[in-house]
This record gives sequence, structure tokens and C-alpha cells, in this order.
Amino acid sequence: MKQFRIAIALFIGIFISVQLNAQEEKTSEAKNEYVGHPFFPTKGDIGLGFSIDGLIDNINLNSRNNEYGENILFGRYYWKNDVVLRLGLGINLDRTKREQADSVGSTWVEKDSTVSQMLINVSLGIEKHLPTTNRLDPYLFSQLDLTFIGKRNTDINVRENTSVGVGRDDRTIKRDGGTAIGWVNGAGFNYFLTKNFSIGTELALQIQFITEGGTVTDNRVITPINGSVTNNFERREDQLNRTQIQVNPNALINVSYFF
Repeated sequence: MKQFRIAIALFIGIFISVQLNAQEEKTSEAKNEYVGHPFFPTKGDIGLGFSIDGLIDNINLNSRNNEYGENILFGRYYWKNDVVLRLGLGINLDRTKREQADSVGSTWVEKDSTVSQMLINVSLGIEKHLPTTNRLDPYLFSQLDLTFIGKRNTDINVRENTSVGVGRDDRTIKRDGGTAIGWVNGAGFNYFLTKNFSIGTELALQIQFITEGGTVTDNRVITPINGSVTNNFERREDQLNRTQIQVNPNALINVSYFF
């Protein structure tokens, strides 16, 4: 219900803005190009965008998120006064390490585990800005998101410390990565507070195809205190294919500056 209200409010705002100002659209007689409010960026300008999340006492400044979740640096280039190219880039390295220790009788057991994975994102899109002469700048956009999902590596190391020696149990699990391809179409608006500085929000319909996984290898080496080393190696196939279609409201306040 909340997403529906956001969608209705956004599209009503864009519709009213277009209807009230369509008759006042300014054009350059020499080049027949659209010219908006003096605060708006023009052909050749470049801008960077960030998102403000949280309440008054808990405000966070973040780079914009793509549809798969990782943060990206988001930029715009004004190819024409009313046509804008969008570009997003990002690298997300997720590495979690956990250390545990406990006593089992007279044996001191230590267990260390590490899980790591890297994702790289590239987003390309285009915006068509609608005629207006006030500070509200509505637009339609279409965007392609490509996310390259790296291998997921898990290392588990167990050490049993006794009075007669140390036994080890080392395990390494590697899972193939994959790709996420998303197509996003939606609408949004910028409201320019001063020249080249705006806040705004977006609403979009997202279609995403995700393929993750494939070959999984599991290598375990057991080194007892007494006796020979045991090596167990397993290989299996485990792949996930998923399709998502959903409304993706960006209810955050998007802050952009152009230069």
C-alpha cells in the first residue's frame, strides 16, 4: 500500500507539472533546443548523485544503490538539454571473519571461519526530461544494470589443542558466481534549490534475471594428533536461476550537483 501511494503521488506530480507548464516551454530559436529553468543543467554538464537515508537524528549519506543491492557511484551527462545519459559503477567486497574458542574437557578448541565474495556493477541508462519552466524537472528513464557476481569462498579452520599436540581440520568451499541482468523503466523528478543543485526521487518497474552458482568444490584436510592425514574432496553442481518483476520505489531523497 505504501508503494502504491508513492507511485500515485509521483505520477500526479509529474502530470500536473507537465500540464501547467507545457504551454510555456522555451526553445532556442537558433537551434530549436529545449531550454528549461535557469537553474537547470544544460548540454555538456556532468553531475554526481547521492542519497540521503534516515530520519533527522539518523541521517546517512550514501551512494545510490542498484537493483541487486550494492552501492554504486552514480553520474549523469547532459547529452542534450532534455536528454541525459546515466552511468553507475561500483565494487562491493563482502568479507566476514568469525573467531570462536571453547573448551571441551581438557581440550581447547579454536574455530576460525572466513566468507568472502566480490560484486562488480555497471549501469547504463538514458533520461528524457519533460517540458517545464519552474524548478520541478520531471523525466522518464530507462536503464540497464549488469552485475558480475564473483565466486563465494568459505574457509573453515578448526584446531584442537591438547597436552600431547595439536589436531587440525581445514576445509575450503568454493562456489561459482554468476550474473544479474536488470532492465529498469520508470519516472522521477528533480527539484532545483539553486543553480545546478537539486533533490528528487524516482519510481521504476524492474525486471531482473539472475543466474548464480554452478560448480561447488569442497576440500577437507584432517590432520589428527596421531595418525595419517586424510584428504576428502567433493565436487557438485548447484545453480540458481531467478526472475524478478517488481515495483522499485526509491523513496530516498536523491541529491545531485552538476558542473
